Parts: sequence; structure tokens; C-alpha cells
Amino acid sequence: MDLSTAASPHKQPFNLSHYPFEMNKLIVVLVDPPDEEAASVTLRSATGELVAFCHPCNLNVGDVIENRLCVLEADVLASYLSDWPEEEKEALSTEWIERVGHYGYKGRGRVIDQDEGIVEVQGFQIEMGALSDGHVDFDISRLDIRC
Repeated sequence: MDLSTAASPHKQPFNLSHYPFEMNKLIVVLVDPPDEEAASVTLRSATGELVAFCHPCNLNVGDVIENRLCVLEADVLASYLSDWPEEEKEALSTEWIERVGHYGYKGRGRVIDQDEGIVEVQGFQIEMGALSDGHVDFDISRLDIRC
């Protein structure tokens, strides 16, 4: 899919080149169904794209929102321990995320705020209760826009 012109629900081209990406912002590229109280919302960061649940949903294609997502439920485990050799830590520090359900994801991200449990992966900041330092492996049951 060419992400530079993701289609809106009304089949109008949406040109992402008009929106400068900021680390603390996300762009809404699709709302499905549009004009409903609850919707699947496709979000774009500077380096990735995710689909999240939104309720109540008053978002529209082209909106720019804060880069702060949350989860309904997530299992989060440290990718490595602090006393492991640096080579092993480095090997387990590659960030990735994979969609495993309509709003479900699994992957590996970096803890950026241990006090608030925020993990960053592919430019998305997700509050998931991560208590460890460094990188964590996670399994998210439902990714949400409204925390």
C-alpha cells in the first residue's frame, strides 16, 4: 500500500506529504466506519502504521492527535536482564510490531517512561504498564486511542 496517499472512507485521496511528522503526533489516515460512535482508526507515525479502537470517536481523516495510545490489556516482559552480555542485549533490542488481531499486536519496544509504563515502537508511544528498563516484549489484546 502506498502510504503517501491512503484513501479515506469517502474515496478521496489523503496526501500525507502535507503533514510534517513530529514524534509526539500521529496522523489519522482512516476512520472506519466514519461518523460512528465507535470506530477502527488507522494511525500513522513517522515510521509506522497501526489500527486502534476508538470510543467515543470524533476523529476524521487528516486529524493530528497526540502520540499517546493505551491498551485494554497487555502482557509485558523484559526482553533481557541487566546482567546479560551486551551482545545478547543488542540482539534483543530490535523494535518490531505485528498485528495479530483486529486491534491486537505483539512485538518489542523500548521503555521510554518507566514511571508511566510507556513503550515506544515504530514511532508510537503506548501506555502499557511496562515496569522494566530497556526493551520489552509485549502482547496487546486491544490497542486503544482513548486512555
